[in-house]
Amino acid sequence: MRREYILRIRASDWGVPYRRQTEMQLRIILRDVNDNRPQFEKVDCVGNVPRLLPIGSEIMTLSAIDFDAGNIISYRTVSGNEDGCFSLDSTSGVLSVTCDLADVSVNERIVNVTATDGTHFADVTSIRMQLVNTKRVMSNSNNGDDTGNFQCRDTGVARRLTEVIAAAEKNNNPSSQEEFAMMPSRYGENVHTPEWLTFPVHLEVNESAPLGTVLTKLRARDRDLGYNGKLIFGISSGDEDSVFRLDPDTGELKIIGFLDRERETEYLLNVTVSDLGRPMKSTYKVLPINVLDVNDNAPKFQRTLASFRVTEKARNGTVIFRVNATDADLGRNAEIMYSLVTDTDDFKVDPVSGMIFVAADLDREKQDLYELKIRARDCGGDMGDPASLHSDALVRVSIDDVNDNPPKFSLSTYSVKAREDIPEGTVIAIVSATDPDLGQGGEITYSLFGEAEVYLPFKIDHLTGTVRSVKRLDFEERQVHSLTVRATDRGSPPLTSEATLVVEVVDVNENLHAPLFDDFVVAASVLENQPIGTLVTTIKATDADLPGDDSRIGYYIRAGDGIGYFNIDDEEKGKYLVVVEDFSLSFLCGGRYLKGEENFDEREEFGKRLG
Repeated sequence: MRREYILRIRASDWGVPYRRQTEMQLRIILRDVNDNRPQFEKVDCVGNVPRLLPIGSEIMTLSAIDFDAGNIISYRTVSGNEDGCFSLDSTSGVLSVTCDLADVSVNERIVNVTATDGTHFADVTSIRMQLVNTKRVMSNSNNGDDTGNFQCRDTGVARRLTEVIAAAEKNNNPSSQEEFAMMPSRYGENVHTPEWLTFPVHLEVNESAPLGTVLTKLRARDRDLGYNGKLIFGISSGDEDSVFRLDPDTGELKIIGFLDRERETEYLLNVTVSDLGRPMKSTYKVLPINVLDVNDNAPKFQRTLASFRVTEKARNGTVIFRVNATDADLGRNAEIMYSLVTDTDDFKVDPVSGMIFVAADLDREKQDLYELKIRARDCGGDMGDPASLHSDALVRVSIDDVNDNPPKFSLSTYSVKAREDIPEGTVIAIVSATDPDLGQGGEITYSLFGEAEVYLPFKIDHLTGTVRSVKRLDFEERQVHSLTVRATDRGSPPLTSEATLVVEVVDVNENLHAPLFDDFVVAASVLENQPIGTLVTTIKATDADLPGDDSRIGYYIRAGDGIGYFNIDDEEKGKYLVVVEDFSLSFLCGGRYLKGEENFDEREEFGKRLG
């Protein structure tokens, strides 16, 4: 359409007896913007492609048109070329073969393509190719394009472009534009150039100045009359941030935007004053404006979060980290003092350098992590003055463990009771200790000590502290065992502690079984006139109790030895000895052995006859 307009503008008053007026021309040139997307000249192309085409052969050429002026069109594939058998030149639109088509397993390939001007994309169009085995494919002479043997649908975009160009040439023909002659000025020629009457050398303004603040009022004059002497003030350059406004009529300079010294410290305004004559005449001057600093920026940490590790053996004064903050303000407003907000006496921060250092003995077992809140405050006011600004950073300090704690028993002395009849392997007690250290410094092993350690009837598990019996206990032999349990950690160097384990043996009535003779009746004989001390026979009995006093058997003659002809020796294990002379003894009665409960009366009578 039309790209250039010339407007004639007339300004007139309504005075009497006649109106006064003047005219000017305003030329408007229309600039092109990218508001059209590319369009393909031909779409939906179908054709045959021989499989024997050599690599690099051109198949067809795509063509797209963009109605916008100066746009560069590039071409690209959208889908259908995942194996890379075809190449589409982004500039020329030439589609060529890049692989051996004889190796392609399918007989038909559809490649979808588009075109773009960098902003807009054309509708996706498809190229359908039939892969044939013939050496030569006859081209269709009726399609009239350079696509060879491909048949495509014509979109008519080329014809429309021709029509648009013809219409544009007609609409922009200079002969068709009206030219208007300007009215002659009734005040004569514009002879004089405007002159400055008051113009400051420079201005200073606080960056906190509110909007609408008047900085100065500029004054100028023009010796011409009428519009030739009418002055217009303006800022022609130097106000990139659009923070100033110069009233075109009064010359009053105001602040209309927020100033920021940290963004711009000085503005050099190119101030122009022009008249409305023809030809227009103007003069200009540079007005420096310095922006003064106020404390409007809080200190800014280089890192607002940091993590460090320190051993719990770190000495006082050990530097952990140095915080660093900067302030975009100037002078005292940019001077920074550091302080520790977190309530702790274990760390301090140097108020000037920002160094964080250890200030007390550390103990990981009491506290293993510190989150230190560091505050940076500028000196725009006193530390408690609201005029000063601050910001905070967080420093996490993890305390690494060292082996500084020996294992600790819950009691210094453990007392337990154990029956003397418990079997071997019975758990007597579980003695455990704790160690707050980490790693090997907190791993504990146990050992057991006591009098005559080789003969200790107890054993302790080295890992769990479980004490078990390994021998049978005997109340009659020992009533109390006093043991020392030692706990040792695996730190370097290892630390130990000890506790006493007192085991009181509880007496148990173990004599459960009576002695039993091998045979209830024993028959023996001895010749007369045997000397005193002659062995008559040996009586043997057994006791099922455990070896010891309870199973130790003592023998004695209850009755039947008359007036003491015989004696049985306890130490000789039941041996009958003759203690008198001239006596013969037989335990036989009527040729029968007297034994068993059913012969009790006979045995009693037999005993009476014996004395």
